[in-house]
Amino acid sequence: MSNNYLYYKAINWNVIEDELDNVVWERATSLFWLDTRIPIEEDREKWEKLSLQERKQLNRLLLFLANLSTYQSIESVEVIRNSERSQQEIAILNNLQFTEMVNTKAYNRILRVFNKEIDLQEEFDWIDTEPLVREYLEKIDTIYQGTNPMKKRFMVVCVEGLLNYAYLSYLFELWIEKGFVNLGSMLGMIVRNESLHCYYLNHKIRLLLRETKLEQVKEFKNWGVYIVDYFVELAIRLINDFYNLENSKTVAINLVKQEANHILTGIGLNKAYQIDEKKLVTINRYLNELRKHDLSNRSDKNTVNAEESMNESDYDF
Repeated sequence: MSNNYLYYKAINWNVIEDELDNVVWERATSLFWLDTRIPIEEDREKWEKLSLQERKQLNRLLLFLANLSTYQSIESVEVIRNSERSQQEIAILNNLQFTEMVNTKAYNRILRVFNKEIDLQEEFDWIDTEPLVREYLEKIDTIYQGTNPMKKRFMVVCVEGLLNYAYLSYLFELWIEKGFVNLGSMLGMIVRNESLHCYYLNHKIRLLLRETKLEQVKEFKNWGVYIVDYFVELAIRLINDFYNLENSKTVAINLVKQEANHILTGIGLNKAYQIDEKKLVTINRYLNELRKHDLSNRSDKNTVNAEESMNESDYDF
């Protein structure tokens, strides 16, 4: 009789390697959301007032976002394969995967509600075969399938915290300047979740760097500069090719460069990109608020009174 059998160890959340695992898990689960809870249909009237150029630009960006979040929801598990620090880290990365699928569903719903008269299958076929998309997904996948734990986690930060903003920038414009309130509610939940994931992964990268030989740290940081520069150049190409409005291009390019600087300083490097801060004053006011996470120790707090009561209307979709 064979002695081979599957063995799974139950997660013991009472004994953890890193206290941040606990507080990030609690914060992540508090940010659970579904697109069906947000009445995006109420923004359709504002959609109808957009010019043809504005509509085309928004549709393209939603398609890019749907494609990228679908990829993340399926492949980001590879980030911790054979390199997880703890079972708790696996649980939090599973949360990342799930929220990416929620994001995908949200982008799909916005497209469907705003484009009732259009068969979107042709549009999805286009984005799935777009050469630039295939290029960067292959680049990302090469690292995800690799063996370097720092590079894998850093690649997620670049995808969530840099490339995404090439597409999300215009959604912020519609929320702030055109009054797309429900689109803004969805965007707010997306940014809250993704900023939490980036914060957590940056923390894990810093832990790994402390345990790594100086020569390997130097090699990683040199690679980090290269990969951030690759994504900045890629994002600028995407913005110039697929944005129709010049002012929107300027804002998006400045936002991408700003986020690239954040990522570089997150691993102890200097800022590398000049930005026009005046172009980002308003959007940064929103971003700074959305990225606030109370990560003081939440585990000992009594959360019973904060529970949301359920009723029958919660199941009306």
